[in-house]
Amino acid sequence: MKINDIEFGGNHSIKTLKETSWDSKGDAYMTDCEKRVIDFDQAKTNYCNDLGKSEEYADSADSLCFTADKNKFYLIEFKNGDFSSKDITKKAKDSAFVLSGIMKKDVNCIRNSVILVLVYNGEVRKIETRDKIAIAKANRGKGDFAVFGLEKLKGFYYDKILVYEKEQFQKSYIINEIVSIS
Repeated sequence: MKINDIEFGGNHSIKTLKETSWDSKGDAYMTDCEKRVIDFDQAKTNYCNDLGKSEEYADSADSLCFTADKNKFYLIEFKNGDFSSKDITKKAKDSAFVLSGIMKKDVNCIRNSVILVLVYNGEVRKIETRDKIAIAKANRGKGDFAVFGLEKLKGFYYDKILVYEKEQFQKSYIINEIVSIS
């Protein structure tokens, strides 16, 4: 699967990661990373419209990012405010479906090559200390752990699921692995 073989809706689907992390309600960015990525919300809108459907048919993650080897993708959802587990798992499921449609690949391709990343504001969305410890271990490469109901999607929809508080995400290896789209 090559990036150049995938149609995401032209240049208007390309933005910086910072731009895709914008929370208009909270009037804040969730990252300051200036690497150019796919605005997956816009790509989803283009996909739905191409099918003659409203973009309201599906939810979507905010960004689709590529790694240097171009065989792995990061699908990133930024949550600055509060959210429910039900809403975040629906968004994750819809995103996998939309991405498989855009790529014209079956779900096995998504499951084997896409890592779902949730970046949340820990000051707004509190989680248990034991969950924070498990997430920290996972983010250091000692396995993976997901909260908010996302753990059931691993191995069925996505290769791996990572969860970061926004400050942790800024320091994560993911920021370094993302390749800016030219």
